[in-house]
Amino acid sequence: MKLNKQKIYPATSKPMLKVMCKPARKPAWKRAGVVTMAAYSFLVSGVLASGAVVASQLATSPVAVAQAQDFAEFKKRNQQQFSQFKQDQEKAFAEFVARWQQAEANYIQQLREHWSDAKVSSKTQWVKYSDDQRQRTTVDYETDTVTVEILDAGNAAADTENAVNEALRQVRELGSTKLSTAISQDPIHISAGMNFNNVRSSSHMQGQSVLPAQYAQVNKQQAQVERRADRTVVKVKLPPAAGNDRASRMLPLAKAYAAQVGLSPALVMAIIHTESSFNPLARSPIPAFGLMQIVPTSAGRDITEYMHGEQQLLSADYLYDPDQNVQAGTIYLHLLNNRYFKDVRDPESRLYLAIAAYNTGPGNVSKAIANSNKLADANRVANRMSAQQIYDRLMANLPATETKNYLRKVTSRQKHYQEEFNL
Repeated sequence: MKLNKQKIYPATSKPMLKVMCKPARKPAWKRAGVVTMAAYSFLVSGVLASGAVVASQLATSPVAVAQAQDFAEFKKRNQQQFSQFKQDQEKAFAEFVARWQQAEANYIQQLREHWSDAKVSSKTQWVKYSDDQRQRTTVDYETDTVTVEILDAGNAAADTENAVNEALRQVRELGSTKLSTAISQDPIHISAGMNFNNVRSSSHMQGQSVLPAQYAQVNKQQAQVERRADRTVVKVKLPPAAGNDRASRMLPLAKAYAAQVGLSPALVMAIIHTESSFNPLARSPIPAFGLMQIVPTSAGRDITEYMHGEQQLLSADYLYDPDQNVQAGTIYLHLLNNRYFKDVRDPESRLYLAIAAYNTGPGNVSKAIANSNKLADANRVANRMSAQQIYDRLMANLPATETKNYLRKVTSRQKHYQEEFNL
């Protein structure tokens, strides 16, 4: 099925891209009605296609000479403006990363006044502190565990009973804490000056809470209480159905977007599981955001060029939306499979390369396969090997243990979701 890139969005999503920081003034090639570089390239190609006619006119027509000179100046000017636009985007993103890292460092330093083991939200954990920073709630989506830690205020024996009651109250509150609220009120997000208008209006974010209400109604019998030197720790293990429910909510998105680019929805589900354990609040220090952990600078550029004909930087606001994130991640998988490694003839071989590249990048995968950063070399070597040989070589030569484990987990989980959801 041929993908209509202009109609890739379901009715519930917002077909727009947000740049981290808008340039002060749009470049002329946008103001003048040349909406994308694809349109600009079409204009250029139209002129070049009639090169023989133009050459003939140039020899005899002063008007044609003047027009050609005007167009050459127009082309040069707009190329310069587009280059400046890209530089402005890169500068804006670099400034955002600096603000993000500084905000995170400052917040962790504050937390260490109370917590020797200070931590913040990650790919698989959502972490929240109370206003006085003496209580910490951690939702671990990988282990399906909610942990509430309360620092002692004085008498340890008296504190324990109060701490258990307070911890259970905190868990119950998670059932009414909307995902959009959890993101927009995050202290690091606020300190970094991040805008979340898209998240606030997202139907996926508004309709879901940090913990589904049916799993937030816990009692003392479900709580495991542990006394430590300076705190009371209360853990609640969620039932297996909690993880299955999170996966089921993402299945329609995985099916829809995988179908549009000819991928297996089981593969998309396996990537989401491995990247974030279906945590819609996922983030990492790179930074990468959302369910499929999209990096705005690298994957984001490929994705937006494919979707809109021009490279843009995807914002955190855009990527926290589950709909938009799964769309973006699925497109990137498609590009890895059908652009970067398109010359690898065997589909299973190509799949292993794409999975590893999603984690570590195409260049590192090429290096592991062919000892070369050139994708053409990797494609050529791969075509002389079986799929199992490629898998074995990746497991032997990939430099990072993380990527080896990633490849192993994704391939195993893909089979699981094929069976679990009959995909």
